[in-house]
Amino acid sequence: MNKKVIKTLKELELFSKKHIIFNIPPEAGEYLSNLLSLHKPKKILEVGTGNGYSTLWIAGSCPDAQIITIELKESKAKEAESNFKKAALKNIKTIHGNALEILSNIHESFDFVFLDAIKKDYLKYFKIIMFNKNAIVVADNILTHSQQLQEYINYVRKNYKSELIEIGNGMEVTFL
Repeated sequence: MNKKVIKTLKELELFSKKHIIFNIPPEAGEYLSNLLSLHKPKKILEVGTGNGYSTLWIAGSCPDAQIITIELKESKAKEAESNFKKAALKNIKTIHGNALEILSNIHESFDFVFLDAIKKDYLKYFKIIMFNKNAIVVADNILTHSQQLQEYINYVRKNYKSELIEIGNGMEVTFL
């Protein structure tokens, strides 16, 4: 991971603590980074950009990948884009808007997907997204939002190889 990405991540960690912003914790970012480094996906989708903290972990770990990230709130999307520029990352396309509507119009398939948006819609996102063979989906907040995510959890565990990783707020890692 390049120095500008690491510096921007550290700045966001301090800013998030000071302003009580809920990003994935650094240990979850490190887990994502390790998973991505092992699998080397080329096409990545993130649903729920926030200020771009998790996107920085993803893009910093996969500098040659194409990344699309979707954020509902325009102010957060702009903040994320500013953070991507600080980190000198050019492989990220930020889309502002409702993820369900946007995903219906994306006709690309992905090797890796990170879900960290509207919890009740995780299963809807999953069913709309097109995946490449051997894709991986990581869904965040499995422990903290287990009731809202129960339908998603049941679906992926019944139909795929999927397991809970108890890091941060809990991540369900699903192998397609």
